Amino acid sequence: MALRIASSRLWEIYGSIGLLAAHRGLVPWPYAHWAKAARRSLSRSDVTIPGWLVHLFRTGGGSLPPFLLAVPAEDGPDLSEELAALAAVCPSRVRAELEQRFPQGVPAEVRPLYADPVARVAELRAFLPRYWQAALAPYAAALRAATEEDVLRRARTLATEGPEAVLDAVGGIAVPGGVAVPGVMAVSGVSRLVLVPLLFGRGAPFFTSAPDGSEAALSYPVDGSAVLVGEAPAERRADAPVRGDRLEILLGRSRAGVVRALVTPTTTSDLATALGLAPSTVSQHLTALVAAGVVRRRRAGVRVLYELDRPGAVLLRHLDHTRGTPAVL
Repeated sequence: MALRIASSRLWEIYGSIGLLAAHRGLVPWPYAHWAKAARRSLSRSDVTIPGWLVHLFRTGGGSLPPFLLAVPAEDGPDLSEELAALAAVCPSRVRAELEQRFPQGVPAEVRPLYADPVARVAELRAFLPRYWQAALAPYAAALRAATEEDVLRRARTLATEGPEAVLDAVGGIAVPGGVAVPGVMAVSGVSRLVLVPLLFGRGAPFFTSAPDGSEAALSYPVDGSAVLVGEAPAERRADAPVRGDRLEILLGRSRAGVVRALVTPTTTSDLATALGLAPSTVSQHLTALVAAGVVRRRRAGVRVLYELDRPGAVLLRHLDHTRGTPAVL
């Protein structure tokens, strides 16, 4: 069986949606910062994830029916090409896969898709580019860099050690006439398997096959998701400072959030949880704020607490109580 590696913007979008669907509240590290910014941007852009898609993720343990996923093209398809393939899916296939997924009956949340696959898929095709723009476009460069680096590394392994070594590295096992992923899926009768690297690939892998069954695709997580811990580039950030918010303009949104949260003494870990930031990011902000004399640290038993020092309280009072209005000189 031949093996190749191809990226997919559509699969990456699905991976990120699955992460948001699986966690109604705080998303685990290293996705917490991205999730907070993405939810805020989706809300501002009035972009809502279809309820039936969220339900498919939650009832499938993070996986999706194969009809939603086309096998990526040789050279890495453009999103418009992937959406065109999605439009070509036969309604009878949609219904058959939903019946297979829900043998006890298609639930009410997914009934709109089952009743009118053409209309719902058309809505999905309109939604996906808007979702990308709001939630992932600010991180496009980081996504591309991490994925390309991983593809090159897997390609070297493929060239020097063979397909079995690549499969083993991503959790697959070559079996006669196909491939198996223990506890997840097994497929036989395919002549080529496409591996799809995903920065948002944590959890159950995605899997699909070509209509003729000759080719299949399987996702795997790349070793680079920590790039999402930092902020997106300023010119494209989804969480850029709010116009008129002088504290955020001065300090940046996440550091301003730390200052505002320190009105009451708290720990690094509690701050990270409350703000949806990585503990290392919060620690960096606190180190800078302590060095600037804005924040002080003190020990309370086994805990180390941080709170605003007098200059920090003055700074917050001066810039925050008149948010959105110009300073009076």
